[in-house]
Amino acid sequence: MGIKLRLKKIFLRREYLPISHLVQENKEFDGKVALISGGSGGIGLAIAKSLQEAGGTVVIAGTNEKKLESLKMETGLDAIVMNYYKTESFDTVIKEVVARHGKLDVFISSAGVHTEKVDFWTMNSDEFNRVMDINLKGVFFACQSVGKYMKSNKIRGSILLVSSSRGSEPAWSPYGISKWGLKGLTEGLAKMFVPYGINVNSIAPGSTATSLIGVKEGDSISSSENELGRLVMPDEVATLAKLLVSDAGKMIDGEVVHIAGGR
Repeated sequence: MGIKLRLKKIFLRREYLPISHLVQENKEFDGKVALISGGSGGIGLAIAKSLQEAGGTVVIAGTNEKKLESLKMETGLDAIVMNYYKTESFDTVIKEVVARHGKLDVFISSAGVHTEKVDFWTMNSDEFNRVMDINLKGVFFACQSVGKYMKSNKIRGSILLVSSSRGSEPAWSPYGISKWGLKGLTEGLAKMFVPYGINVNSIAPGSTATSLIGVKEGDSISSSENELGRLVMPDEVATLAKLLVSDAGKMIDGEVVHIAGGR
């Protein structure tokens, strides 16, 4: 072997990484702590229950303290108040979760609101700001707080943003525009965080059978929005979300994954 080749192998030697098997079915979240904003209902609660069943310690966050306490008693999930209008409180929320459970491995942002009772021609700045403040600004600063914690504490964690298939469709409403924003944010944060071992993805459901769109238990899930003819179910979204924040999903990064029946 020539001297140049020998020197090249010495100085360019990389860390040895043996083959490992990362996935243990039904134990993916043993020892892991997850915080889910918007976790008190709909998609967020379905994801919380899914991670809990897989062995995780899960903290659900929302604004309705009474509802959170009720779910805490009913499900065994921990709960904390987290208001996306109050971005200055996010560092404190993260510190409280860590104080209770020792660390934070997974953050899922499922908080969001729809535009209400207006169209493009009647939209006003108050309604526009209400939606954007929660759906985009709140998500941005929540990820900032989580990212600072994970980076400082060398947590090789996962962040998942619950977006919408509307984020890939023409947009005029603040809801649709905010979901377009989440696509860019997902890609930007993934690029920024990957050197620290933190992966960032989004999940983009089509219309899902939750109270956010006025669907309650016992209602029909028929829909003309996709060729399958029905709404997405929260449990279907939760199954995909669980994959993306598990060790099996660590090599998926910066992606917006649609679950919309081909919409």
